Amino acid sequence: SAQSSPRLGEMMEHGRSWLGRLGDSYNMLWKMVIRPPRDLYSLEELGPAKFRLGKRVYERRDLQLRSSRGVLECSHFHPAKALQVPRPCVVYLHGNCSSRLEAFDALPVLLPRDLTVFCLDLSGSGRSGGEYISLGYHEEQDLKIVLQHLRSLDTVSSIALWGRSMGATTSILRAAEDHALAACVLDSAFRDLRTVAEELVNRGKYPVPQFILSWALHMIRSEVSTRAAFDPLELMPIESAPRAVCPAFFGVAADDTFVLPHHTQDLHNAWAGERTLRVFDGGHNGVRPSWFLEEAAEFLVDRMRTRSIFKEDATPGRRFAASSGAGDIEEDDIVDGDGKQTPRLVSPLTNGLRIDADSAAGQALIHDEVAGIIGHRQQLAIALMQMGFGQAAAAQATQHGRTVDDCLEWLLKQPDGRIEPGRAGMCNARKVGVQQTGQGSSGRASSAPKQSQHSQTRMEVASSQPRQSATAGGNLSEQLQFLGFAENHADLASKRCLTIDAAMEFMAQQQVTVHL
Repeated sequence: SAQSSPRLGEMMEHGRSWLGRLGDSYNMLWKMVIRPPRDLYSLEELGPAKFRLGKRVYERRDLQLRSSRGVLECSHFHPAKALQVPRPCVVYLHGNCSSRLEAFDALPVLLPRDLTVFCLDLSGSGRSGGEYISLGYHEEQDLKIVLQHLRSLDTVSSIALWGRSMGATTSILRAAEDHALAACVLDSAFRDLRTVAEELVNRGKYPVPQFILSWALHMIRSEVSTRAAFDPLELMPIESAPRAVCPAFFGVAADDTFVLPHHTQDLHNAWAGERTLRVFDGGHNGVRPSWFLEEAAEFLVDRMRTRSIFKEDATPGRRFAASSGAGDIEEDDIVDGDGKQTPRLVSPLTNGLRIDADSAAGQALIHDEVAGIIGHRQQLAIALMQMGFGQAAAAQATQHGRTVDDCLEWLLKQPDGRIEPGRAGMCNARKVGVQQTGQGSSGRASSAPKQSQHSQTRMEVASSQPRQSATAGGNLSEQLQFLGFAENHADLASKRCLTIDAAMEFMAQQQVTVHL
């Protein structure tokens, strides 16, 4: 009896420890749904209100709109001249751990095509009001308010949406109800939240019995419904897609392990209107290749021009603006009122293009700060990003834990799920800077060299594994080459198809021959 007492106490203590860990895991799960790390940033990180892109000068006008969940912080980018000319507008919608700064990736491909860009911090994200996010459920109402605002302006003709992750889901839900939209770009949306949760759990190291998974989902469902006023298991964009009729340009990363690629394929197949699918590498939160951004922008221009011309008959005075070359001015003439040159836009996209070019020439661009993350920290960051955390949050978490569980625990213990800005590593990887021409100074809180570090870090973490020689077990392009297709044909098919069967059908339609 004396010997059994310590053993009984040890068993009780172990049981309490197990229950405590179960409770911590439960808290982590519901927070991942409605309160992931919040992307907080300073207003200085938006850069100057007037900036230069190529030979043209653009302005950013910040404004606030009010939704049922609080104030929405918004920005509208447009040319600095000919402000009264009606132009098509693209509304950019960010992912769940992100903010309106994400839209800066798309500015270099949209603004030069004479499209204006409207972006916002969705409720519960960035600097906007709201305690929780809802992965598209409440955000769709935020978007409805934005569209009402834009349609009240005489300077906006047709409107299109560009959404990534949560933003893509928000776009699908709104497109099903709003048939006046000109087009959508939908990057990495999910078909339904239950499938995402089940796939994430079942891909874990240890399979979870179905009855335990069902119980956990029921508990999380109750917690989320109480806190954020929506049922996460009823969030099913796949049911909205058949009611959406505007042209849609779908994009998905073939190596996305957070929301599996079949979600995008299913949504693409269910879409009621014109639809196009493109496939790339980079994971759920990785940098998007320049060819995808350019092709998506061209898709929007073509469809928005058609909608604007059609609208011309019903709304006199509104016409599609001049081509992107119209109104161009010489760089030497781009000066502010005080005689200084307008700052040039510097974004992760433009830095990424430069890094790609230098890497192709064989130059080593990895900074000491990046080198410190390579290896164990890099793998941790990739794992966290595949779970849906932004690059900023993932980088900071790797400084506070040696395992994924440690990093998750640190992330979700931050006050209200917030991540403070200005830390080292990749903390501003998706953010933009504006650099003074010829001075090396910046309109952001951080310096210009640091912006380059961030961009390099982002490229390093987001990049896929180096291509190997064509083998039967390689990626889709390599498999097609192994079967005897030419490299250029194989690469083209791999950008348009997710499976080998779909690629073979595409090749047959193109009447491509096999070299044996």
